[in-house]
Amino acid sequence: METKKKQSTENFIKEIRRKTRRKFSSEQKIQIVMEALRGEMSVAELCRKHSIMQTQFYKWNKEFVEAGKKRLSGDTVREATSDEVADLRKENQRLKETLADLVIRYDIGKKKLERAGINSKLRKYMRFTASEKQEIIHLVVDSEIGVNRTLREIGLNKSTFYNWYKAYADHGVDGLAPNKRASNRQWNSIPQEQKNLVAELALEFSHLSSRELAYKLTDEQQVFISESSVYRILKGRGLITAPAHIFLSAADEFSNKTKFVHQMWQTDFTYFKILGWGWYYLSTVLDDYSRFIVHWELCEGMKVEDVKRTIDRAVFKAKIVSKQRPRLLSDNGSCYIAAELKDYLKSNHDMHQIHGRPLHPQTQGKIERYHRTMKNVVKLDNYYSPEELEQAIEKFVNVYNHERYHESLHNLTPADVYYGRGDAILKERERIKQDCIRKRKLEYEKLKLKNQKNNLVLS
Repeated sequence: METKKKQSTENFIKEIRRKTRRKFSSEQKIQIVMEALRGEMSVAELCRKHSIMQTQFYKWNKEFVEAGKKRLSGDTVREATSDEVADLRKENQRLKETLADLVIRYDIGKKKLERAGINSKLRKYMRFTASEKQEIIHLVVDSEIGVNRTLREIGLNKSTFYNWYKAYADHGVDGLAPNKRASNRQWNSIPQEQKNLVAELALEFSHLSSRELAYKLTDEQQVFISESSVYRILKGRGLITAPAHIFLSAADEFSNKTKFVHQMWQTDFTYFKILGWGWYYLSTVLDDYSRFIVHWELCEGMKVEDVKRTIDRAVFKAKIVSKQRPRLLSDNGSCYIAAELKDYLKSNHDMHQIHGRPLHPQTQGKIERYHRTMKNVVKLDNYYSPEELEQAIEKFVNVYNHERYHESLHNLTPADVYYGRGDAILKERERIKQDCIRKRKLEYEKLKLKNQKNNLVLS
């Protein structure tokens, strides 16, 4: 430890001496050598006078003599003086600044030319504003690589530049403004009588779209007007109304959220086509709180009897023993709004039925989303019998209930929530999380102590 400290001290002193060491210019070295050649004092006295080592003086003297020999022998190569070096450095710095300014100006001009996806070479009929023309003129005039080369680099025609330059010299920035057209009409403007003809046809054939009107006009009147032009003409005259879309609004979440399993079930039908058998309909019962598929059944139709059978088997599988029965949420399909089903559910299962708002499938969003997810997987294959389709659905339902994590369920599976394992699993996850954090902190402290011990040993 003491040796290391001593070395660092010596290095520090050497660094101070090196930074405070006196530096002699070429003129000062020559003056000292010439003073020695006059012989007015000895070399030792001269070195003490200028605080230099004698070995350093003899080195300068030898270099002075060698340089004189080379000069007398015709060798013009020599080291530059300090003033020449300073001048060269100033010139080099000025050239660097000029080059940087040219690069910046060139980039600005190039970006102006390349705006909106235009290449560096100017496109024909491209138009610049007066300020952009003025900037390009200053860029070319101040360029140190020449006008012609600058114009080639930015892709601007020479005659165009000189026309701009003359207009700028005569009238200033106002002379660079684009000339106003005598008329705003373009070469492909549609005549007014043809626009009137389009409006007349639209009023006569109100059931035709703008696309159909455009082709009818071409076939019968021998007048070509594009579909988009017909649309603009009709829209400008108020002959095209907004499409009769039905906008569906949905709240951020269900107003009456369920709080426990079997508080409410959702049920719905979806359809599959089996090759050689026709259409089959899948009836599903989903628990709203856990998203668990309580029961599903493949039916040949969507009748009240199919719904009854599905609900009966769902109640049997759920093994509901409490007096409070789940409410049944469904859409407004004919099989669900039947009075027969309502009476059956009330008398046999004491279940209250709820219907979603018409034309608002978001109310049954959970089962609708399940059907979409399920069909995206199951419909990847073709099925030739109901048994094959049932096997595929059963496989998917098993994965969905027991393996698929749901973000809305705190990344639990529907089965975890349905069977009441959710809280225990979340607590276990939290315990594992804290345990891992604690272990990481412990390992960090151990490594820190180990490094400290190694540093003490090295010291």
